[in-house]
Amino acid sequence: MKAKTIQQLTELLKQVGTPDELAEIEKIVGEAKGKISFEPTQGFWETRTPCWEMCHCPEAIKSECPAPKYQGTPCWAIEGTYCKLDDYGARGDDTSICEVCRVYKRFGSAEPIKIQLFGRGIDTRVRAVEELGEKEKARS
Repeated sequence: MKAKTIQQLTELLKQVGTPDELAEIEKIVGEAKGKISFEPTQGFWETRTPCWEMCHCPEAIKSECPAPKYQGTPCWAIEGTYCKLDDYGARGDDTSICEVCRVYKRFGSAEPIKIQLFGRGIDTRVRAVEELGEKEKARS
C-alpha cells in the first residue's frame, strides 16, 4: 500500500469518535475484503476433519470464530480463535492451549506454533471498541 494512502487512512481513523462511526468503517472494510481473496484455492482443512467439527463447536461459536472463515490457515496459526480466548482479557495470541489440543497434535506435525494471520479474530473487534472508548475518555 502506498505511504500516502496509509497516511490518509491514519488521519481518517484518528477522527473516529463514536462506535457508530467505527461500525461504518468496519462495514466498508468488510465489503472491500469480500472482493479480495485472502485464502489459497485449496484450504488447509480441505482434506482434514476441521477443528470446529473435531471440537463440536456450536453454531454460535463457529459463526464468530475465524478458523472456519480462513480455512487456508490452521486454527493454531490464527490470532483470536475461540479456543485461544479466556475470561482474563487474553488477546487471542497465546498458543499454549494449542500445544495440548488434539487438533494440533493430529495435524500440526509437531512444528513450532507461530501466529500467521493477525487481526481477524474475535478479540480484535473487542479491542477496537475498547480503544475507541479510551480515546473518547481522553477527549473528555
